[in-house]
Amino acid sequence: MHESIDWPRPPRPRNRRRFFIIILVILAVIFFGGRTSLSYYVDLLWFRSLGYGPVFWKTLSLQWEIFAAFAAPRFSFCMDRSWL
Repeated sequence: MHESIDWPRPPRPRNRRRFFIIILVILAVIFFGGRTSLSYYVDLLWFRSLGYGPVFWKTLSLQWEIFAAFAAPRFSFCMDRSWL
């Protein structure tokens, strides 16, 4: 009498689904962030054409610093309240 061993089935390849999801995420980033990125790029070109490239970078860095200065305490406050 023959003895049989049940081998586990090999997992289905998910490469196609993973590739599809990655492509969708990339397209979503381009779709939702493309307009903003293009706007910043055009502003950079304009500031550079006038010779004020450093002014653009200083303005951009100040915007990020102000965002961080207000977002960090707000996030901390909201996280503190969520644990109550």
